Amino acid sequence: MPVRLGYSDTAYEQLPTVIAHRGASGEAPENTLPAFELAASQGARWLEVDVAISADGQAVIFHDERLERCTDGKGWLLNQNLEDLQHLDAGLWFGKQFRNTRIPTLAELLDFAEEHDLGLNLEIKPVIGREAETVWAMRQELIRHPLHQPVLLSSFNTTALKCARTHLPHLTRALLTEAIPRDWQQRLQDLECSGLHFCADLIEPAAVEQIRTAGYRALAYTVNNPDQALRLYDAGVNAVFTDFPQRLLKSATIPDRHH
Repeated sequence: MPVRLGYSDTAYEQLPTVIAHRGASGEAPENTLPAFELAASQGARWLEVDVAISADGQAVIFHDERLERCTDGKGWLLNQNLEDLQHLDAGLWFGKQFRNTRIPTLAELLDFAEEHDLGLNLEIKPVIGREAETVWAMRQELIRHPLHQPVLLSSFNTTALKCARTHLPHLTRALLTEAIPRDWQQRLQDLECSGLHFCADLIEPAAVEQIRTAGYRALAYTVNNPDQALRLYDAGVNAVFTDFPQRLLKSATIPDRHH
């Protein structure tokens, strides 16, 4: 039994070992409904997605601050209203078969997750200074579109995590980092986070053991090789994020368990 923390870790109680990173983003355009649909069809039980806001304060699923990499648009996401964003093509960059794919709203994602019985890791991706507005927009949609499956919030942005603690205190939170920081436990305690999500290539097995012993969860991103995933599980990592959920889920070495 893990040590019981003094704040929410309920989402982690239903954590699978494999989480679809921006959907099945190795085979479909990231953070889009085709990527989510493909991940679900491949057996993924959780999705990890990025949540940002439009100029008119609407929560949308998008990773970058700028539009160029994943759409046919230009400029800053935050400068575009939702109506403008939904006229952009978010699929053609990945392949012609995804032409006319749109940037989904958080509301659309929540409805999809509810329909397909999927857990969600919502990464908060605010522009600096807009953290509270981003979290509030997320809160509004989570109220309008309640889920019966777990919702986990994560962010690299500590201000966003503090806002989430205030406005969504019942939801489990995780701190995102690259390497595991030396003061990881103090950071998690200060933010009342129940997990640390870090770069798989920067794993320190001794630190993972300490994280687990202290009652926190350790998750690693982005893992597309089943052998690497197995090494991470052996080191004590609870779950991995992958662009290719089918590849990992079909591997006989990947444990199918909850933590």
